[in-house]
Amino acid sequence: MTSGLKLTRHCEEDRLLDATDFKILAELAENAKHSYAEIGRKLSLHPNVVAYRVNKLEKAGIIKEYTTGIDLEKLGVAEQILVGASFPRDVGRDDIIEKITAIPQTVKVVSSLGEPESIVFLVGKNKSEIQKLMSKLRSLDLKIEYTGSIIRTFEEGRLGNFLKVLASEHENGSDGNGKRIDH
Repeated sequence: MTSGLKLTRHCEEDRLLDATDFKILAELAENAKHSYAEIGRKLSLHPNVVAYRVNKLEKAGIIKEYTTGIDLEKLGVAEQILVGASFPRDVGRDDIIEKITAIPQTVKVVSSLGEPESIVFLVGKNKSEIQKLMSKLRSLDLKIEYTGSIIRTFEEGRLGNFLKVLASEHENGSDGNGKRIDH
């Protein structure tokens, strides 16, 4: 799991963002503990400018929260799995997601429009605990499409890299596909 910040989905506010905003977001995504002074030094901005822009991004709901990356294995959480599941037809999507997220070992639920309808990230101390968790999911009448053990994740810095690309596109005035970005 990475440390950084969580962003809202692509929204109308992104038209109000400029390359500097995307660069600040990239720095925060790589390390949310960086001070405004550190970010300012790296981007040649005064810390007050960084603070003003971060505050603007928070108020706009673009920055939702700051998070901490935790090495689950070092905590003794040896099992991490992804479960692809579809929902029962007689239960509302939000209701079943609420029940899944009520299971303490549920780290994340991604709801989708395809098959499977959800991807659930579960953690447990051992295989026995994972088997119990799978039984809990089945008791919710979920159709388990697949399960997969996570052996390693490669997300470190990915969001920051993408935000740097967006910053570059805004600086160059294109969207990466040759289309002009109107500011």
